Amino acid sequence: SLGAMFFSSNAQKAGPDRLWHFRNLGKSFYENPATQTQAVEQFRRALALAPDSVREQVNYGLALLRAGDTGHGIEQLRKVQRIAPALPYTWFNLGVVLKKQGDLDAALVQFKEMAKLVPDLAAAHYQIGSILKSQGDIKGAVAEIEMARKIDSLLAAPHFQLYGLYRQLNRPQEAAAEIAT
Repeated sequence: SLGAMFFSSNAQKAGPDRLWHFRNLGKSFYENPATQTQAVEQFRRALALAPDSVREQVNYGLALLRAGDTGHGIEQLRKVQRIAPALPYTWFNLGVVLKKQGDLDAALVQFKEMAKLVPDLAAAHYQIGSILKSQGDIKGAVAEIEMARKIDSLLAAPHFQLYGLYRQLNRPQEAAAEIAT
């Protein structure tokens, strides 16, 4: 059995192979909506083998979120942020989850930190702008969404959002240019 193999006298030698095994199974299960609970279990096993591994902690947190265990997923990713605050994608993923939950202030903090860590990520600026727009900060929203457009002009969402914002600000020529793009 897996347990017997894990606890055998060859456990240390088998450790890296077992870690690889659990990590890869977790990744496979993670991609399939029907097997997300199994992904959590495999990443939990990988984390048990390497409890200090930031990689295993992030994988486990993301799997918890995807499996619908949002509270524990948020808790796990916040733990990673305390251990490795310079790891950008914990900030982005928490921002997405918190935004979905309607906690816009907390989501904004997450996306702003992501934008500090990776200033050239259009999605972070777009998310900041989206939240600012919903909070009524139109000027701030325009600035962030324009930054997203500048970083990646091929993204459609910033153009569409700017179209609406420019119309709201009575800037018809800029609105027309954005919708044309």
